[in-house]
Amino acid sequence: MTDDEGPLTAAADRELREQARIGARARYLAYLTEALDERGSADPAGMAEALLAALTEWPDIETGELCRCSCHPQLPSSGLHDFGFGCSCTRTRGQRRESFQQLLNGIDEYWQSPEALQIRAADEAAEQDLQTWLAHHPGVLVHSHGGWAPEQWRGEVDEHSFYFRERGGDWDLEIDLRPTGQTMRVVDGQNDDGTTRYRQLDLERGDIIASGTLYTDGYGTNPAERAYFIVKIIRDHLRRKVCAHHSDELAQISDILGSRVRWCPTCGIRLLQD
Repeated sequence: MTDDEGPLTAAADRELREQARIGARARYLAYLTEALDERGSADPAGMAEALLAALTEWPDIETGELCRCSCHPQLPSSGLHDFGFGCSCTRTRGQRRESFQQLLNGIDEYWQSPEALQIRAADEAAEQDLQTWLAHHPGVLVHSHGGWAPEQWRGEVDEHSFYFRERGGDWDLEIDLRPTGQTMRVVDGQNDDGTTRYRQLDLERGDIIASGTLYTDGYGTNPAERAYFIVKIIRDHLRRKVCAHHSDELAQISDILGSRVRWCPTCGIRLLQD
């Protein structure tokens, strides 16, 4: 599938999974046949077929359709790790370390390609635009930003800490983060033997002041636009918290306008419901 083809339909996804199971079944059938033959089975192929069917094929008692409930042993529904035959559990630590190093070498090689250099140049230009924007907006600090699935921003706006997180097209914005007293284990790199290294991350939570989607007005398409979007939401929120909404002047303003004031002229909050 390419980006131009769009997301798979449910029917196409089911078809891919079924094709993967067919391929996995053939692989496991050959694997069982070889294992049974090594143990002196009189009919290794027939026995392998019977064993595989008994373990993985559980028909519905009324419809006869195969049940896909995870309570039954299942054949792989994707080609991940070569249907299980290439899983890391089949390799020694030395082999896993070598495989990981090959992955790193491949990544390094990619980032030297013309395509990657173009991407890096665009990212560096976008980062420079962000730093230029920040230099012209005192009171705004960005401690970290970026990532994909999720995209995360951490920083401060007018001495209020904030955390912005977007994943799957939905985002939340929290301010005034506080320790929760809880921790979470997160990945912290790779050990020399190829195993994953972890650390404990102290969790913080703030007050969610806004939520939305990628289609929210002003969301932006680059870091500088996203920073402006986040800062505007926070400052609008803070302004509304302290705004008195001209309560002593609303009557006079209404007389001038010839109608009742529905929105605060300072902070923009709705004063009257339709």
